[in-house]
Amino acid sequence: MKIKALDTYFLSAPLPQPVRTSTSTISRVSELIVQLTTDSGLIGIGEAHGPFLSQGGPEAMKAVGQILERVTPLVVGQDPFKVERVWQDLFALTYTSVTAISAIDIALWDLMGKATSRPVHALLGGALRSKVPAYVTGFYYRDGERPDDLRREAALYLEHGYRTVKVKVAGLSPEADAERVGVIRKAVGDDVAIMLDANQGWDLPSALRATRLCEPYNIFWLEDPMPWYDERHALRRLKAEVNVPISAGETEFTPFGLRTMVAEGLVDYLIIDSTWAGGLTVWRKAAVMAELYQVPLAAHHDPQIHVHAVAASPTGFILESFADPTRDPLWFELFRERPKIVDGFMAVPETPGLGLELRQDTLEKYGVRLG
Repeated sequence: MKIKALDTYFLSAPLPQPVRTSTSTISRVSELIVQLTTDSGLIGIGEAHGPFLSQGGPEAMKAVGQILERVTPLVVGQDPFKVERVWQDLFALTYTSVTAISAIDIALWDLMGKATSRPVHALLGGALRSKVPAYVTGFYYRDGERPDDLRREAALYLEHGYRTVKVKVAGLSPEADAERVGVIRKAVGDDVAIMLDANQGWDLPSALRATRLCEPYNIFWLEDPMPWYDERHALRRLKAEVNVPISAGETEFTPFGLRTMVAEGLVDYLIIDSTWAGGLTVWRKAAVMAELYQVPLAAHHDPQIHVHAVAASPTGFILESFADPTRDPLWFELFRERPKIVDGFMAVPETPGLGLELRQDTLEKYGVRLG
């Protein structure tokens, strides 16, 4: 079986109201969709996102087009079961464009699953659990936000059965953020875990002050508190002075860059995003490292893909998801049968490959075909 075509769609959906983190404003969501067609007729699906996709528009599409011109000759004609060889070839050529590698790599895993009539988690070693917990990311900053807006958002997530929520911080003063977290804690009650995500928006003094102010609200983890370029030294000092678990990793690093952070015990939870950091091949490498150091491994974005990876990882822990269609319309419209999160868990699929089927009308509504 050989790959005979690589087709790419650039999807971009505007949000009805922009939302903010500490370091950026999100006015649209974008995805790169790759379809790999083989000479046997099987089609593999891959998804990816990345920093140059977030703004959408002609420049992002131009960047994707230029990357595709370089990577397509390395993919077409290849056996999809040689996934590591393809990954190494792509990484050597364009390691600065990991988004493209991610989508292609995920599509290869989908193809392998379909070719063997097995779900992707079986190819990753087999599911160790039948369902995977999921948290909901929300509580972004919005213009004109009031405490009642936070309470209504909290009620939405509780209504969907979530028992863990993630709150954006570091976009206000430490005192204002702590007040905001206090409102959310009271709204969700004591039995719901609260994560904080600073999106690298603090310096060390701000992180120390904000974390201490939020500690009374029983914080489950503090994610990416400070900029990645000084994260090792700053995290070491932060961990020495506060009693809140730290999570980091996500999309800024491949496992090669995370090795020291994990080995030195600087993070309590490791976060990997296969749709940004190089695909499921990278996830597999990160999972081995997480197991060696017994660090719980969490996923960032795209639970429909990461449910396979988390389920098959010995220290696999939790998925990230969205419950508000105004935050990610693509998640709600892209698939014919969207995987459901029930009472805070996603069932591990048993259908071949990723078990996903794209909606053509959504590709046409939000997408532009490239190449």
